[in-house]
Amino acid sequence: MERERWLSPREFGELWALSQLSPGIHLVALAGLVGDRVAGWRGVAATVGGMLVPAAAITVAVTVAYGAIASSEIARAALSGVAPTAAGMTLATALLLIRSTARRARAQAALDLAVSAAAFAAGIAVAIPTVAAIAIGGLIGVVALGRERPTSRETPVG
Repeated sequence: MERERWLSPREFGELWALSQLSPGIHLVALAGLVGDRVAGWRGVAATVGGMLVPAAAITVAVTVAYGAIASSEIARAALSGVAPTAAGMTLATALLLIRSTARRARAQAALDLAVSAAAFAAGIAVAIPTVAAIAIGGLIGVVALGRERPTSRETPVG
């Protein structure tokens, strides 16, 4: 993008940061923002469509293939391992995030660990719906990070 002079490194960084605020797939949001900046609504349609249409086609193909083998023993065995794998990956990600925080501030790491443990316990004990857990986590983040100063030294975009 820089070679084509579509966006400066700063503009790309700003769009990247903005895309991180959106729910869902951040790269689709980034593609839409870049498409908008480069070619307006046509750019949004081209970039988002270019990312979603192939993914949708693959999803349809995999769904059709799964329909053909759904009743087989091997498919059931493979699916029985999905939940523990997802739980392990989620736990590993949480621990990596806590570890990176611990390098900066021990008190913040303790708070992160406490919130993660509470969320884990609540998820098991109460079976909180995913949307509610995300909303509660967002509120905790607003309260915990609301007092932090921005780390960027550049002037705000205006």
